[in-house]
Amino acid sequence: MSVTIRAAHAADIFRLQEIERAAAELFRDSDLIDIDAMSVVAIGDHVHAMEQGLSLLAEADGRAAGFIMGQMHFEDAYLHELDVDPAFGRRGIGAALVMRFIEAAKAKGARAVYLSTFRTPQWNAPFYRKLGFVDVARADYLPWMSAIENQQAKFLDVNTRVFMRLGCRAP
Repeated sequence: MSVTIRAAHAADIFRLQEIERAAAELFRDSDLIDIDAMSVVAIGDHVHAMEQGLSLLAEADGRAAGFIMGQMHFEDAYLHELDVDPAFGRRGIGAALVMRFIEAAKAKGARAVYLSTFRTPQWNAPFYRKLGFVDVARADYLPWMSAIENQQAKFLDVNTRVFMRLGCRAP
């Protein structure tokens, strides 16, 4: 299988949303997400990530297989969404996307990459820990992180979530 990672384009957005829905099905039998009520990343958020150069698409044998997107928050990057189509899962595509996102964040001068994810499924916090991310204590949240958590609290149990950080450069 040949995998390439490229910048995502506006023409890719509907496929990115399909990938997000397919990846969310992994949570179908959990109590973490109400799959039937969930919404996908908004088109405007995708466009904003693309404009910032922080939206990447992985193609496997010419087919869209996964994506990652985020945005800058002052001097930090926030990895907002990572999804791999389950048909392409467990082949290193997610890790490759994260590494490319980190490179893009470093190129923008980010001092760190942050993300918010579920604590328990192996493809969530444990996956990111293997890539070098560490948990952030709630007392150490930056103001924008608290704002994200407040938004998440509207549709998720934030006690099941954790913010994580990977340093890119000295503060």
